[in-house]
Amino acid sequence: MTDLNWPRDLRGRLSRLGKAGLEVAVELGRTRLPLEQVVNLEPGSLVELEKLSGQAVDVRVNGTLFGRGEIVVVGEQMAVRMTELLRPEEMKG
Repeated sequence: MTDLNWPRDLRGRLSRLGKAGLEVAVELGRTRLPLEQVVNLEPGSLVELEKLSGQAVDVRVNGTLFGRGEIVVVGEQMAVRMTELLRPEEMKG
């Protein structure tokens, strides 16, 4: 049986830490390029990523994979709508 209350339980246990600052990073994708191609990059160059357009992006907290989401635009800013939160045992650095 899956415990669907784990995010709420985790929040309760961590509430004492309150306002501790954590780095949240969103990874759009990765790729490998030959050195020759890297040294020839210039403004306007395109670097194609392995992820497809519309595919979920990884959300990391302090370097640890925390969940996944989709890129959205809010006003003039980009944001991530969380679509999946990983259970603590699924999280990895």
